[in-house]
Amino acid sequence: MKTKSLSLWLILIVLAVVGPACSSGTSSYVRDDVDFSYVRRVAVVPLRNLSQDLHAATRVYSVFMTQLLRRDAVEVLAMGEVLSAMNRLRMTTDEELSQEQITALGKELGVDGLFLGQVDNYGLERVSNAHIYLVTATFSLAETETGSVVWTAQVHKDGNSLGRKLFGGGSASQHDVTKAAVDQVLGTLF
Repeated sequence: MKTKSLSLWLILIVLAVVGPACSSGTSSYVRDDVDFSYVRRVAVVPLRNLSQDLHAATRVYSVFMTQLLRRDAVEVLAMGEVLSAMNRLRMTTDEELSQEQITALGKELGVDGLFLGQVDNYGLERVSNAHIYLVTATFSLAETETGSVVWTAQVHKDGNSLGRKLFGGGSASQHDVTKAAVDQVLGTLF
């Protein structure tokens, strides 16, 4: 009986110590005074890339669009329409949009909101003696009437897990890590 009790306590201590070290997280902000029911039609602006991976923003954008469409919560414009409107307004995807640019782009596209974002970190990282995939990104939703940000969320997700650490195994794939990160982020909004 003492051995079982000791084993249980040992497992709980390991979980308490190791668990937070392997955790990924999301933090978000939602403006209290905004009624999201009026946001019916949105566009997703191409993401900015601050990571070392040249294609990270395109890859995360693709997953974000798919997961947003899958939720069927809003009508989402195609990327081509967004890029075409940005071109007409002489906007680039390299710089953060100002409130004035958000309202102008929103008017040009006829949308209620614009999703904006950036990829901060993306790729393979060495942790201890293992390689794991990770993604860190920030997403925002700006309403297009005033250009104000009404929701923002930052996520850090890696392909490691307690099970993988305890029982071995490699990292989850980069796509699976990205999908999980985007799902966490969208879960704070929808």
